[in-house]
Amino acid sequence: MKNIFLVSISLFLASCGGGSSTGAQVDESVAGDMVPDSFVGVYTGTLTVTAQAIGITESGTFPITVTVTDDGMIRFDGDDPEETFTTGLMNDGSFSGNLPIDEDPCEGVVGTVGMIVGNTVSGTLTGEGSCEEGILDLDVELDGTFSASM
Repeated sequence: MKNIFLVSISLFLASCGGGSSTGAQVDESVAGDMVPDSFVGVYTGTLTVTAQAIGITESGTFPITVTVTDDGMIRFDGDDPEETFTTGLMNDGSFSGNLPIDEDPCEGVVGTVGMIVGNTVSGTLTGEGSCEEGILDLDVELDGTFSASM
């Protein structure tokens, strides 16, 4: 069964292609060379997201798992493998990365920016894309926040 998170993103993205440069796409961070050992581990928490298209707004809260590895990478997982992406974690605990969406009938990108402070990882996300449904071409915007703790 598809997670509502992916369905919401797929149905509620504003126009862009998965590889295009858009307002939602962020510069990807690179792995630091001295990431503190205290950042390494598995964090669990929630993502709260709001999607808007053609005057309709939908919101939801979904579970997430964030894993930081000792090579300075940070991975975000939903309950579907298509909701996973990895980016570099900088030495100060900051990160930014993109999750491309290319699932028929939608394309887009979700950009994520965040920080690890203590034993909590948190941040924001924005998304843009489009979905074609019959003769309709829906432009959609996505905004949200996330927080997860060890």
